[in-house]
Amino acid sequence: MKKQFKNQHRMLESFGYEFLVVCPNCNSKSKVISLGEHSPYGTGITRRFLCLHCGMTKEFAPKNNCFNQSIISYGSKWNEGFINIGGAFDWYFGYPLYLQIPCCGQTLWAYNLEHLEYLKNYVQAELRENHPYYLSVESRLPLWIKSAKNRDAVLKAISKLEQKANQN
Repeated sequence: MKKQFKNQHRMLESFGYEFLVVCPNCNSKSKVISLGEHSPYGTGITRRFLCLHCGMTKEFAPKNNCFNQSIISYGSKWNEGFINIGGAFDWYFGYPLYLQIPCCGQTLWAYNLEHLEYLKNYVQAELRENHPYYLSVESRLPLWIKSAKNRDAVLKAISKLEQKANQN
């Protein structure tokens, strides 16, 4: 029987409770976490970077606009002073993600192990539901990840990222 993926309609924001990142001080696996609600839309919530290897810590309290809303930028480029969603970096400090690897001429990345598992389940599936929610992760994945011809290469890259994440 073919593996199936049932759309869960999860948005990228649902994986933003933890980011595995590269420490800018020692290049070790580190974390960015929220000290409250993990939604990027919440105001007045501090986000913290912490490296368990060298002990470096840093905090970020997002700026608000005149309507007391967090200022959010969507895209693959980092914009200083914004919450940046959608690139191979954490949303708050812009540190590169620990879980990223070259694949099929592109970069495959994930925020954390749960995000990586979600991608793995999607890519493994030979049967996928049509009509995902337009803001869901599966609707926003690039075509090279969705393509059946790249399935083996993408799954191999995901496996390498899983090994990398579990090394430390």
